[in-house]
Amino acid sequence: MKSFRTGKLEVKLRGSRALFVGRLDETVQLGGLVEQLPPGDAVIDAAGITFVNSVGMREWIRLIRALRDRGPLTLEAVSEVLITQMNLISQFRGVRITSFYASFVCPSCGYETKQLIDAEAQAPALRQMQVPVMRCPECRAVMELGDYPERYLSIFRDAARD
Repeated sequence: MKSFRTGKLEVKLRGSRALFVGRLDETVQLGGLVEQLPPGDAVIDAAGITFVNSVGMREWIRLIRALRDRGPLTLEAVSEVLITQMNLISQFRGVRITSFYASFVCPSCGYETKQLIDAEAQAPALRQMQVPVMRCPECRAVMELGDYPERYLSIFRDAARD
């Protein structure tokens, strides 16, 4: 496994897979990453992204665009901070997202958690702006999405239109 740091982001490479851990901010330069991945299919595990600002999002958009120009791109375990930002930008239509994190809260007891959503298994529901039913581990009540569905799911609804 090859590993390098760009600003406050650590990138670990294994073949055509990249794992991101840290912040997408003004310290990040992602342009050189494209050449470090082999041509063809690429996979990015984005579970470890903890912060995104506008400059970091610009770098992320450039990276996604460059990778898509070379072949299929898959995003896995997209962190909550990143999926909510990606929902605001049309550049991400057509990017394959296999899973993402979303916050859930229990209206009965107040329990809060982040859950990994399988975007492929839940694709029909996500296109309808619905999340899978999550039961509270404390009281077994049905949990609610921690924010407006549009903040997490617009990218899936819009993908159905493409």
